[in-house]
Amino acid sequence: MIAGYFTSDGLPWVGCDLLLPRFGLKAPVTFLIDTGSDTTILHPADGRTLRCPFDLLENPAEFIGVGGTLHYYFEPAVLSFDDSDGGTWEFEIDISIAKPGPLTDGLDSLLGRDVLNQMRMDYDFPRSRLALHQD
Repeated sequence: MIAGYFTSDGLPWVGCDLLLPRFGLKAPVTFLIDTGSDTTILHPADGRTLRCPFDLLENPAEFIGVGGTLHYYFEPAVLSFDDSDGGTWEFEIDISIAKPGPLTDGLDSLLGRDVLNQMRMDYDFPRSRLALHQD
């Protein structure tokens, strides 16, 4: 089981280690769980923590959302989650990375359905329990 948590304002979060193999970069990232997002997204604040070389990103894509059209870049990534039993779950995905800018700088990184659809989620806000399982 991977343990997540709720913030005092009720938002669901989960942490993992994020590896960008092409750049040899690895760092812990906390993602907002977002079942409405098709893909997992790394926004600039976490990208800076990872020391992502934004100017070297390739494979552009445009995403249309509530706030309008945003530009992202697909990058191979590995997300490693620590299991409560001492193991690790790894997911190889193409993460969507946003370059710094006025529309993306204040946004949280999102754990999307590309990862969430590979597990079962127990979401029990009244009891403050959030857990991800692989069955």
